[in-house]
Amino acid sequence: MNEVSQSSVAFRAYVSAEDHGRANLYALIARLFSSAPDSALLAAIASAAPLSTEDDGAPLPMAWSRLIAAATAIDADAVAEEFETLFGGVGKARVNLHASHHLTGFMMEKPLAELRDSFATLGLSRLDSQHATEDHVASLCEVMRILIIGTADRAPVNVATQRVFFDDHIWPWIEKLEVSICSSELANFYRVVGELVGTFFRVERASFDVR
Repeated sequence: MNEVSQSSVAFRAYVSAEDHGRANLYALIARLFSSAPDSALLAAIASAAPLSTEDDGAPLPMAWSRLIAAATAIDADAVAEEFETLFGGVGKARVNLHASHHLTGFMMEKPLAELRDSFATLGLSRLDSQHATEDHVASLCEVMRILIIGTADRAPVNVATQRVFFDDHIWPWIEKLEVSICSSELANFYRVVGELVGTFFRVERASFDVR
């Protein structure tokens, strides 16, 4: 009998279409809050298809359709100015995008320390090139994307682990962020983004209860 040599072959874990959709929304939210969208991203959103569901009048498809309309109606320069006005500038931002601020009123507080403990447990670390602290909403959304679909060298985690991270580090404050954005008289495009964020995360929270 001839000897057959065997080599290990790595296979990516199966990720459902629903989870790919969730991960894509997390990725988009992370991108929209990391910096202002450029013309290419606005055009991509404007040309995106409506969310396909059994009920097109449901909150999430409606919020998505409003984002498509907003991306169609605004240009990159106006969005860049709005982003800087709301989230940037020297000193205190008009709308703070960090969990610690919304949970304690201060930056670099206990929620950030607890998040860093979760990062260590999950084998995650902050990139040296990352300027914002780990409790920035863009960072948290990027982590959720990774937990859902994995990376080239990291498998997705189970729904229970996703839920723990979401419940511990996103859900306790994300609706406060939504209110801060949507109540700002300076928000235009980002008011629509804020509505999408709040709607999506409420759907996420409810879906964890039935998974």
